[in-house]
Amino acid sequence: MPFEAVSLPGKPVAIQFGAGNIGRGFIGAVLSKAGFHVVFADVQEKIVNALNEHGQYDVHILNGETQIETIKPVSALLSTDLKAIEELARKPLSIITTAVGPNILPRLAKPIAQIVRTRMAEHMGPINIVACENLQNATEKLREALEKELSDEQERLYMQDNVGFAVCSVDRIVPPFSSDKILDVGVEPFYEWTVDSNSLKKTDPDVIIEGMHATDNLDAYVQRKLFTLNTGHAIAAYLGFIDNKNTILEAISDESIHAIVSRALHESGAALIDKHSPFFSHEEHQEYVKKILQRFSNQHLKDEVARVGREPLRKLKRGDRLLGPVEMCRERSLEHDTLLLGVAAALLFHPTDGDKEATEVQERIQRDGIEKVVSELTGWEYDDVDLQKIIGDYNRMKSYAVQTSEWTETTLPARL
Repeated sequence: MPFEAVSLPGKPVAIQFGAGNIGRGFIGAVLSKAGFHVVFADVQEKIVNALNEHGQYDVHILNGETQIETIKPVSALLSTDLKAIEELARKPLSIITTAVGPNILPRLAKPIAQIVRTRMAEHMGPINIVACENLQNATEKLREALEKELSDEQERLYMQDNVGFAVCSVDRIVPPFSSDKILDVGVEPFYEWTVDSNSLKKTDPDVIIEGMHATDNLDAYVQRKLFTLNTGHAIAAYLGFIDNKNTILEAISDESIHAIVSRALHESGAALIDKHSPFFSHEEHQEYVKKILQRFSNQHLKDEVARVGREPLRKLKRGDRLLGPVEMCRERSLEHDTLLLGVAAALLFHPTDGDKEATEVQERIQRDGIEKVVSELTGWEYDDVDLQKIIGDYNRMKSYAVQTSEWTETTLPARL
């Protein structure tokens, strides 16, 4: 079913690039509940047609109760349909959001450039773009791609004055969900969407989005989420993989894995508190860590270890969820041995589902050796104490994985 331009008097319009589980179950749902008519833009024609045909979908809150939120009205268009994008750009559009994945983000430059050009030609006012991706510099990455797409100097000047590129932190677990309805999505009850108030443009009408928290200290929120939720999730996945667990729930239910993840989060937490104090107090952060571990233990979330651990090279980038908190601890001479264990576990991740990055890691280790790979990833010299600890952890856990014996504290590095 094709897209038809929405005409809803008095109702602002939001365009959400990405109609996947996070787009529908988190960002689109929040925008809809805040009073927007949400138009999803995606490359999946089947999803686009279903959204236009039904004009709504159900979000299942996975908390053990029958709790369903119906999100409506919604529409959709193909993100490659520039004529439809141009038509939509003339509507009372005040926010553009994305949830497509960091690697896909630059591809949105072409359709968003069409929106900018159309609004400039129509002499329309400011609009905000919020890239809701698990990447610290996601919005900047999108801005750079858009600047390349807008070759005309007048277009770039218009964008500079009228387009807000808002940095944000998003936090909600949206696992794969089984349903006979193609649009249904399952989500955990908790969510947090925090946006940098300093990067927002004042729009007309200036819409307050309930469910989106604006702050002038976003860096603290971004790092807290990335170095707690994402760090813990990744380490639980990699340890779970080594111990032949299928889901995060199975992994975190293992007492030893739970203890290691908890210890890693307290290590990263010490650095976060030191850096961002008094914004985060010790007591507040301990409660946050407790809540994160409870979320991992949600009996109704069946999130697969292979999905959470996928693309290990991206997760092993400097500044990301594994090496980011390690570096923060190193700078402050704080304990970080358990975080190093998480890095070593990531290097052993090799599922059979065709994860190209996991395959690349294993090929590099086989070709160049573990020391060289760790050195390249971290930037540390071979004689660095932490590099040698990672290699020791890697060898111990590799030996354990080969033996496939029961996971016990004795199979872990003795120093832990």
